[in-house]
Amino acid sequence: MSDFKDFVDKFTDPKKSAVLAVVALVADSEGNEFLNVTSGRTSLDTNANPVSRTSIFRQASTTKLITALAALKLVQSGLLALDDPHLIKSRLPELYDLDVLVSPPASVGGVGDEWVYEKRERDITLRMLLTHSSGVGYDMFDPRLIAWRESRGEQPKSLFGPVEEAFGCPLLFQPGEGWIYGGSLDWVGLLIKRVTGMGLGEVYRREVFDPVGCDQGIYFPVIRGEEGEKREGGGEADVEVVMTVVRKGETLEEHEVFLPTDELGGGGLYASSENYLKILADLIAPEPKLLNKEMMDVLFSPQFAEGSMPLKGLRDGAPIFASMTGALTGSMDTSNINHSLGGLLITGDEESVGMTAGTITWGGAFGTLWFVNREKGVAGYYATSVFPPGDVKSVELTGKFVKEVWRRVGQSKK
Repeated sequence: MSDFKDFVDKFTDPKKSAVLAVVALVADSEGNEFLNVTSGRTSLDTNANPVSRTSIFRQASTTKLITALAALKLVQSGLLALDDPHLIKSRLPELYDLDVLVSPPASVGGVGDEWVYEKRERDITLRMLLTHSSGVGYDMFDPRLIAWRESRGEQPKSLFGPVEEAFGCPLLFQPGEGWIYGGSLDWVGLLIKRVTGMGLGEVYRREVFDPVGCDQGIYFPVIRGEEGEKREGGGEADVEVVMTVVRKGETLEEHEVFLPTDELGGGGLYASSENYLKILADLIAPEPKLLNKEMMDVLFSPQFAEGSMPLKGLRDGAPIFASMTGALTGSMDTSNINHSLGGLLITGDEESVGMTAGTITWGGAFGTLWFVNREKGVAGYYATSVFPPGDVKSVELTGKFVKEVWRRVGQSKK
């Protein structure tokens, strides 16, 4: 571990301004941690506290796994169903009523003089939402949706909510006929709230956090006027949130992150690395607490058939998510990727990394990354706090982390 720790320490050295902080934790199927590295500090202040495994990081899109697990728990209990064609109509009528965008006008890269739409012809299902094959995009990324917002005199709303407004843009394809990274998991979060009649954070706590022993260092922050952050469920946030930074030339500066106005199931969670690892470790445990064996098998199964439009869309979109999962997938042939109900599914080994087949993974815009592999018995979590995704120094660190983990996995299997 010392070589890897020394490598990380060089990056977090304040004199070099490479990254602010790193926490890297890995556990095996028995819950034993075989890698535990913390390095750096919680802010750019020279007197800032050292970062720790209990420091709070903004999770961004690593929130999505927690939303998926909560949804699967509700499927397991019978409150939700993966393929019920009536679920969205009855619980998310705002999503049910969205049309499909065929083409923007020529002035914004399309054809003709007007925005062209068609009616949705297929039902949206929970399975489609969990796999980003619903047609729901992000108005902060997709040029068509950016132009659509501008045509209405609006700014992108994906980061702020409420969900009905933030993700009320037209669909980008007929449900089930493509893949696009977007706000599908935010709609799942709203679905969970409406089905249970509870706040999303409350459902997370009941269905995910408490069963695996998470403490209060994993929560949704919400806006409360001039009084600042208030932890969902009551009580002030009594732990320090690691500052998010951005690289400006050779220095790091604070990147201001605005709080959303809603609990966003696609990107709103704050959590400590220690708590997040507890959740991941349960997914590879011999007797998991979250999902039964049948549902766990479903979680780890490829969801897209070879030759299908969603799988083609996913593989064509590999450059989009490479900035978050590139440490595992950056040099991988896209024929070795599929999608699970919890994240990207790697179906083949990556020669430059190791025995990665069967791994589920995803990352967040501020530098978080998780991965789990049941067969190999490994659950890994990496956190830093730098924007944007794909930052060159952060990418180098995550690459080193992933290779270190799989090097050890390879040694243990010999």
